[in-house]
Amino acid sequence: LNYGVEQIKTLEGIEAIRLRPGMYIGSTGPQGVQHITLEIISNVVDEYLNGHCTHCFVEVENSGYIRIQDNGRGVPFGKAEDGSETLVNIYTKLHTGAKFDSDGKTGYNTSGGMNGVGAKATNALSAHFMVESIRDGKHAVAEFEKGELKKYQEEKFTKIVQGTTVKFLPDKEIFKESISLDYTTLRKQIQELAYLSPGLIFSFKFQDKDEEIITSKNGIKDYINDLNKTKNVLTSVFYTESLENRIGVKVAMVYNDSYNDTYKLYTNSIPNSSGTHLTGFRTALTQSINEYARDKKLLKEKDANLTGDELKEGLSLVLSFIMPDPVFSGQTKDVLRSSEARTIVQRLVSKELQTWFNANPKDAKAIIDKALLARAAREKAKKAKEAVRDTQKKKEKALKFDSKLADCYSKNRKQCEIY
Repeated sequence: LNYGVEQIKTLEGIEAIRLRPGMYIGSTGPQGVQHITLEIISNVVDEYLNGHCTHCFVEVENSGYIRIQDNGRGVPFGKAEDGSETLVNIYTKLHTGAKFDSDGKTGYNTSGGMNGVGAKATNALSAHFMVESIRDGKHAVAEFEKGELKKYQEEKFTKIVQGTTVKFLPDKEIFKESISLDYTTLRKQIQELAYLSPGLIFSFKFQDKDEEIITSKNGIKDYINDLNKTKNVLTSVFYTESLENRIGVKVAMVYNDSYNDTYKLYTNSIPNSSGTHLTGFRTALTQSINEYARDKKLLKEKDANLTGDELKEGLSLVLSFIMPDPVFSGQTKDVLRSSEARTIVQRLVSKELQTWFNANPKDAKAIIDKALLARAAREKAKKAKEAVRDTQKKKEKALKFDSKLADCYSKNRKQCEIY
């Protein structure tokens, strides 16, 4: 086999995404189709987060096409310094966009799409992709096939309107299993984005279903209540929001009588499974509840502090974190890695939790009692395990007979006599 200079290749952005789609969207199954759709919707939410959008229209057509329209500022277009078309670059050249400047000069104080890859991935993995932008009295349209530009045009536009429309058809060559979106999953994700974007109106039209209006007035307060509407809650809702130097956190928490914990985590409206923001919250909760319990003598001096694991049972949490330059574990942004998220969330939430505990002693006691019950159950389970192990050890120490014989055990005493 030859291995030399001639075997070394450099892939352009679109080609690289199409060759290794999993690196950019995590999966080429149904989740991948969902991902490239959310990449475009997330751009609309970014416009909302920065004060320039009030409406997002999402339509899934019977043909498989997906259309997402907003009334934001419109995507910039016109000639770049090198003579290329800016609108085309935004959807074809990796790491091209307006979200790299964390000083907020472009209007993007925070964003989920901060690496200039997401919309390009949607374009690259679509059989057909069209973007239409209206701004500054002009109208531009760019059309692509599998990420390759096929048509671009600009014209004057006299109507006083602005915004962006993206319409695309996922490529069957990439998504071989299916290019169809699941109604329930997509609606749930739009509802989550509505909770995280209070006041933003989503119009959702899925194939032959009636159009739905999805919005939230109270944000994650509505979210935490909906998560627990079928459960028996033990406390009132703890809610706080803080913004400091363009870094902010919103937290809604309630305890129910279940034995499981439920976490809904987001960074700049991007869902996360875990991360440093959760670590910061857990530390704040554990420290604050122990300080309160010691101060109010709800823990005896001989008792150990309550642990994070003991405080997890029945905890229902929604945590929305925003910051200019978040660091994630990968392009899918599943895990937040920014170290400052832990310290900032811990500091901001600790103070508010201490105030809430003092103002709501019944809620604080309910949390402590729930955690102590979890401790008692764990200790009981530990003793049961140790008893089983001790029994096993006793069996192993039983008399050893000749190799022709074998130990036998029975709960029937008559069968255990030796003659």
